[in-house]
Amino acid sequence: MEFPEILRMLREKQGYSQKQLADVLHVSKNSVSHYELGGCMPSIEVIESIADVFDVSIDYLLGRSSANLSKRLLEKPIDKNMTAGNMLDSILRLDKEHRSDLLKLLRYIEKDNNSHR
Repeated sequence: MEFPEILRMLREKQGYSQKQLADVLHVSKNSVSHYELGGCMPSIEVIESIADVFDVSIDYLLGRSSANLSKRLLEKPIDKNMTAGNMLDSILRLDKEHRSDLLKLLRYIEKDNNSHR
């Protein structure tokens, strides 16, 4: 999906009218309509505001990623010394073999956790 479709989908999913979203973003209703029709792109400041309103990453909003790694999600504490973003950075620094081992361990733990529900 591309930005116009993603914006419309997020707006409708959250129950905003174009006018309501425009008011939140401090732009005109026509601007929101043009964004959704692909007639123009918002400024970076408006893109940042849209991402904040819908709690999505800018990459997700622009269709560059199918994963919604929002700022709030990445800053979510895993424990007192690590956030989800820090953990993701650590995982990505591992070599292929260790990432594979970690994935196997995660799958095992998920399976064990689900069997105790």
